[in-house]
Amino acid sequence: MTLQKIVEEIKTLKPFAEEDTQTGPVETLNARRGRKNQAIEQLKRLKRSYSEELMRTAVFIISAGEQREKFAEISSGKDINFFSADPEEFYKDLAKRVPPVLYMGKEGISNIFDVLGRHLEDKMNELDINEYNQLIFKASYARKCNSIEEFKDLIKEAINTQIGSEIVGIQAVRSLVPTAIDQGHFNTFTPIILTTSDEKLALSLEKDLRRLNSRVYLVLSGNSGLSKEEGAIVIEEVTKDAVKKTLSAIKKTFKNK
Repeated sequence: MTLQKIVEEIKTLKPFAEEDTQTGPVETLNARRGRKNQAIEQLKRLKRSYSEELMRTAVFIISAGEQREKFAEISSGKDINFFSADPEEFYKDLAKRVPPVLYMGKEGISNIFDVLGRHLEDKMNELDINEYNQLIFKASYARKCNSIEEFKDLIKEAINTQIGSEIVGIQAVRSLVPTAIDQGHFNTFTPIILTTSDEKLALSLEKDLRRLNSRVYLVLSGNSGLSKEEGAIVIEEVTKDAVKKTLSAIKKTFKNK
């Protein structure tokens, strides 16, 4: 089913799923309740299908470099309207689920990985991911974390090494589903800007996101330690015109993939 068809069906079902069943004759109350419950279940299936189609049409554009935020801001403007997602969201959300007293206290990091593994399972279930590598504690992870930010970085290192940073792409697509549906998005392609100051993550994403599809682009805006990276698109000075030309060139390439 295409994105357009799914959007149309969602629009049809939404009023029934949001219906106030208490309004109307008592004699038809059960019928209204049944209709609402049925619509809610159908919407869940449609949103899952929409998410799968969104992933199939996704185009990942990794924005790095000194002027990365400006590039992302222009790309997400009304006249261009690319989607934007936080590539750190998966790691941040997972870190929030672990009580700080564990990793900032006397508890050993190796023991924390048991707790982290249980939260990771919950997170993967939420993303409809049934198969993935289990996290294994390694000696290189045995370091003290003094903040949730440091713990998040530890999680990012473990996830990217043992599972793969393509999880960022799955998280991004899932997080964009409500917005995309509200906007009635059903274009052939779904360009998603992932902005990061972590150049190591940028390189990891440029490689691992290709496990999801081949439409992956690394854009370096302004000064960057990755300016000589093979295959990267470099914008020396980020202007609206430069961004539009870059995105236009990207569109021409991913339409052929």
